[in-house]
Amino acid sequence: MTRHQFVGLVALGALAGCGGTQTEARQRAVREPINHIQSTTSREDQSRCDATLAGRSQSEYDTNNDGVPDVRRVFVTSGEGHELRSTLICREADLNGDGRKDIFRFYNEEGRTLREEEDRNFDGRIDVISFFDRGEVVRREFDSNGDGQVDMRIFYRNRRPYRAERELNSDNTPNFRADYWEYFDATGRVVRIGWDYNGDERADQWDRTDRITPTSGGSAAAQEPSDAGVASDAAAPRG
Repeated sequence: MTRHQFVGLVALGALAGCGGTQTEARQRAVREPINHIQSTTSREDQSRCDATLAGRSQSEYDTNNDGVPDVRRVFVTSGEGHELRSTLICREADLNGDGRKDIFRFYNEEGRTLREEEDRNFDGRIDVISFFDRGEVVRREFDSNGDGQVDMRIFYRNRRPYRAERELNSDNTPNFRADYWEYFDATGRVVRIGWDYNGDERADQWDRTDRITPTSGGSAAAQEPSDAGVASDAAAPRG
């Protein structure tokens, strides 16, 4: 064996070892569950992704041809005879190809979307939850600082955000306590702002944006795409 042949074999072995390590890491990621929001509603919706229950079936797809399924669908069978049908009740997808699902959509027995959980920064934690009514988005909740707690909510009407509320002074508890509000016009521009200074979840001061100097941080409307649908009106904050 010549020196060049030996070097070539070493290089091939190193590549094979690297590929094996990547494969093992990917398989571990597939088995590692994502950190969902732990609430009664969340657990009930997540149970729709359990294909082992009676009357359930699933299908998986490898859309990027890497040998690992990145989309999974769960169906529930109902009816008998000519009325027999399968309805999609859960859909999971791995968007960035790391072997871990990043988006989960849950449907009711009629096939209408109930809720969707997203890990938008691919860190293994859910940071955006969308709530639906009659198949349309009515509210989105965000964990913007990665502490596992909701700190911002955006409400929708007529396919546009119309109100946002935030918890700027977090108390590190699961209870969302709004202390800052924004209202938007039909174009998504912030037109009214409210602040709660004493922590009673009521606005102590309201102001219009045409009376104050805009900040460089931008508004909630600028952070949230306005292509989501809507249905019902949500209750306005106290104050």
